[in-house]
Amino acid sequence: MHRKINCFLFALLIVGLIAPTAWCQSVHSILSKLDQNYYYPQNQGLKSFSAQVQWELLDAGSGSNKFLRQPDFIFTWNQNQDAGLGSFQLAMGQGVEHRFEELSQQINPFRESIIPITLAQKFSDFEGNVQEVRKNQLLLKLNPRNGGDLSFKLLVHSQDLVINKLRFHQTRSRHSPEKVEGEFRYIKLEGKRALSESRSQFEIEGQEYTETTRYRYKKVEGIWWVHRIDQTIKRKENILQTLILRLSNFSPTLSLKP
Repeated sequence: MHRKINCFLFALLIVGLIAPTAWCQSVHSILSKLDQNYYYPQNQGLKSFSAQVQWELLDAGSGSNKFLRQPDFIFTWNQNQDAGLGSFQLAMGQGVEHRFEELSQQINPFRESIIPITLAQKFSDFEGNVQEVRKNQLLLKLNPRNGGDLSFKLLVHSQDLVINKLRFHQTRSRHSPEKVEGEFRYIKLEGKRALSESRSQFEIEGQEYTETTRYRYKKVEGIWWVHRIDQTIKRKENILQTLILRLSNFSPTLSLKP
């Protein structure tokens, strides 16, 4: 459940070229400009993609500091898939088909970390407004048109051209994270921004948690891919979970250049 937060965060960590007068524009106009400056693998002529996924969890309960290998998955993505998201299937020979639903709940939030959907897609059913809250700081407020339970706030620095922070709120149930705030760091890939680290704080039933996620990239067949994700979740100073996810055997299919 905690890792679901990560999929929201990753999709929002985008950098764009925003003029000083951007606050006069619509939310979706700004989101479109942000999309132009974020590194999307699918914008590099990608038609389909697959990779092997190996992941392991820290055995935090035993105090041994050992990582426990989890069943391998195959991640696949196709440009014609609904919602633009990829999917995970168990790799052959894992012998844990009876645990597929349980394992999927743990790993599915990382679909968007591997190939993120664009902000225009993410917020196509949202509406909102832009405020200039202080010098060089723009606040984008986004609320669902259909009365859904998620609302977002993005704090954009118009000089540094980054989304510095985000907040989101959901009203689903008492078990949902509350007071969620995230901060981000980036690297440049081919002149565009990609997420290198996210840090979030949130509460669940009055308990405070922190989540730190780091991303590493490698270039395969001319495209930069996330090839490792490290994530640690803490309650106060106690480590609840550390996850390492590695991708290998990259198999992209590219459009033929004219």
